[in-house]
Amino acid sequence: MGRLLRSLDPPNSNRALRFPYVQQECAGATPFGAAGAAADPVAASRAALERYANAEAPDEIFLADMQSRIDAASLHAERTRRTDDALRVLLLSYSGAGNTGADLRTIETIAQIQDVFAHRAPRIKLFALGTLFDHRVLARVKKYDTPLPYLPDALEAAVAEADLVLNVEGSTYTSKFSDSLAGMLIGGVALAHAHGCAAVSYGVDSGAMSAPLQRFVRRNAERGLVICRNSAACAQLAELGVSGERGADAAWRWRARARGMGCERDGRVAALCVKNPFWWPVYADAPQARALAAAGGESPLRYGPLHFHSWDAARERTYESYLKRFATLGAALLERGYEPVIVGMEQLDEAACHDLAAQLPFAVRIVARGHADLETVATTVAHADCAVTTRYHAAVLAVSHGVPVFGLSMDERIDRLLDEAGLGKWHARCDDDGATARALERIATLEDGCERSRIVAACERYAGAQRAVFEQMGRNLAAWVEAIHFG
Repeated sequence: MGRLLRSLDPPNSNRALRFPYVQQECAGATPFGAAGAAADPVAASRAALERYANAEAPDEIFLADMQSRIDAASLHAERTRRTDDALRVLLLSYSGAGNTGADLRTIETIAQIQDVFAHRAPRIKLFALGTLFDHRVLARVKKYDTPLPYLPDALEAAVAEADLVLNVEGSTYTSKFSDSLAGMLIGGVALAHAHGCAAVSYGVDSGAMSAPLQRFVRRNAERGLVICRNSAACAQLAELGVSGERGADAAWRWRARARGMGCERDGRVAALCVKNPFWWPVYADAPQARALAAAGGESPLRYGPLHFHSWDAARERTYESYLKRFATLGAALLERGYEPVIVGMEQLDEAACHDLAAQLPFAVRIVARGHADLETVATTVAHADCAVTTRYHAAVLAVSHGVPVFGLSMDERIDRLLDEAGLGKWHARCDDDGATARALERIATLEDGCERSRIVAACERYAGAQRAVFEQMGRNLAAWVEAIHFG
């Protein structure tokens, strides 16, 4: 793990994430079944957390714990009688982790809620998974807080206070990152539905799912409204009994500030949006976490208090090859008159940005989330002349602003987006040996002014259609919630 270990020294800041916690770590938690736990909600939550943390299959325990709370709520939950006409909204999201796409989705959903429910004076709270809020909207929105340390318990307490619960994270129906994260998002909506809330997964996507997650999805298929951001997700979820409606991603609504507002530059810019696609999913390992704590040690693979990234020699070799593809692209683009700029869409990507920079034979600018704020990172992509990305929302930003973009994809999401936009030749797998040549071939076509204009027009046409769909989503949501809670 040589390169990865070097590049993450000091260890990455995502240790501050509370996934799948709310506040406390499991070290020192009350053992499961301890006396007094049942009479003390915090102690009971700690006991459940301890059971989860020490399980052989933590993700399966998490899904089971979510399901038990959903089932109990469907039998016994009672809604608090409304005392006013204000709308209490809870947003489930990945915000706070320094992920630009997740944050843009949250920001634009908040703006839409404030618009379509203006007459209801919406009271919005964010159920966040971190502490990085470097945008004024995210900084100002109220954050849900609770002493309950185990996330299913915290979710139940949160949804009990809401009228409308929206899952605003895009990567929902997938095991790519963690079944516990998917269980929080899918289960949070199902739990809200069981509590009598208007509950919606808002502009979400799907991907490969483990057998336990598929069973969880099937069991909760009719709990809450699911709005997908592409037709392929609707089709995949239909096979699991979920009747998803076609919608759009909220990030299409975000618009970059004009170039004249402090964004001047010379020459052409190529945004290289890199990440480490190969250290997912994360897994829970309480003994390793405790051993590190006892020794006062750290791990570059640590992700939050309990979780660790997957890593081995084979993953490292694949990652090295991936970096070489990007380095070859960067060098070739420089020869063609572009300034390569390395972009880290999530603060977790900073290590990959520096790993790529180390492979280039020239100095290169890095714009990475954490050191750079959300607005700077997003604007860098939106104002590029072309982009190559493994990050989905970098592709959204590019297409949304008429920037030709080639996807080096790690899963289905970028492929679906570019196929729908009429750019089916503009993506390849990030582990494909022929991806570099294909990307350079596509970008070379931009030297033809007519071809560039055609690509830009296709991007703008698709982006405009997506923004229109998202605006209609908001109007539909408002009418639906009015009928449920105020009709």
